[in-house]
Amino acid sequence: MRAARREEAFATLLTETGLAERVLSAQPTGRLHGWAGAAGFIRQSGGPGWALVGDAGYYKDPITTHGMTDGLRDAELLTDAILQNPEAVALAQYQATRDELSSRFFDATESVASYAWSMDEVRLLLREVSSAMGDEVEHLQSLPSALVQAPGAGL
Repeated sequence: MRAARREEAFATLLTETGLAERVLSAQPTGRLHGWAGAAGFIRQSGGPGWALVGDAGYYKDPITTHGMTDGLRDAELLTDAILQNPEAVALAQYQATRDELSSRFFDATESVASYAWSMDEVRLLLREVSSAMGDEVEHLQSLPSALVQAPGAGL
């Protein structure tokens, strides 16, 4: 479905920005290329002696360009949980927090990546992505600065 909608979505975006006539009247030098997409997933984030962060444990289409941020966010969430709790509790806390912060982002990204939207719908979806990012920032700012305060951190 996504591949079939790629050219339609491209034309819609060009029309919305006022560039459609100019771009679509040009002679193409080849076919339009796009990412075919990959289904997102959310995995169990850890177990005794191991944990997954970023794309290893939670993957969504790269269309919202947030993957590196997910990895850094997850590393901070995991570190915070481990520094404050026994391992089993820390891993459960990390997964619950990661899943809570990721769910809205995941759903909105999957919808944007489908290209099955109108301009009004994609505007709302992008606002949802932005709001989910705000939730992440708010949560991360609420965490104690455990790494800075840790003995031997050298900061």
